[in-house]
Amino acid sequence: MNLKKILVCAMDIGALMLSNGAGVSRVEDTIERICRAYGAKNVEVFSITSSILTTVTTQEGDVFTQTKRIKQHAIDFKKLDELNALSRHICFARPGIQFINDEIERIDKIEAYTLSIRSAISALIAGVFTIFFGGGIMEAVIAAMAGFIGCILMHFLNKYNANEIFSNFLTIFMVGSIAIIAVHFRLAGNYGHIIIGNIMLLVPGVGFVNSIRDVIGGDTIAGMIRLCEVIVIAVFLAGGSFAALMLWEGIL
Repeated sequence: MNLKKILVCAMDIGALMLSNGAGVSRVEDTIERICRAYGAKNVEVFSITSSILTTVTTQEGDVFTQTKRIKQHAIDFKKLDELNALSRHICFARPGIQFINDEIERIDKIEAYTLSIRSAISALIAGVFTIFFGGGIMEAVIAAMAGFIGCILMHFLNKYNANEIFSNFLTIFMVGSIAIIAVHFRLAGNYGHIIIGNIMLLVPGVGFVNSIRDVIGGDTIAGMIRLCEVIVIAVFLAGGSFAALMLWEGIL
């Protein structure tokens, strides 16, 4: 089978894994195993959070290299599970190129939950965290409403490929605005509880864990890059809520 086409498929799978929250070590291992299953003599894979570079040497001595740029990131365990199952099937059964491409396209289109369900879950989580951090019932209700609206806002920002940092900043700015206005009209007592309940929806906890795992696993560069991304996102989350506070305190 044409190893060059297999490399393209393996890179597509790796890129889809990386863009949905997989660690770089798992991505590198998956690409290498797929290429070796189809007869590659040597496979060298280097991955960071934004790029994958793979060089494959065939049994005849031909060398192929491909690079993938990763521009969008999300956390989707459903897709990761499907991609893991697909990669195992590829290594075991060695199916044809068309089957692999069809499966990649199918997995890429998977949407585990509808927007309404995701929004309802976000509302529930925001409300529960608000109570957990000391808020009352009214704060929890306002936080749930803000979480519901915030999820819808994030969906449309992601739909138009908005920058992740900008999306988080704008979302938490909107949440902060709702919280401050609610307190101003005495619908709630403390806007801090409302804001922190919604911040917990956006804190990149999986990214932080993956960064530590990458460093411990020896992928120091990838781990430090991911850790820097996490810190920047956290700073902009704090900045978004602070910007809302400064704006509405001046107006109200």
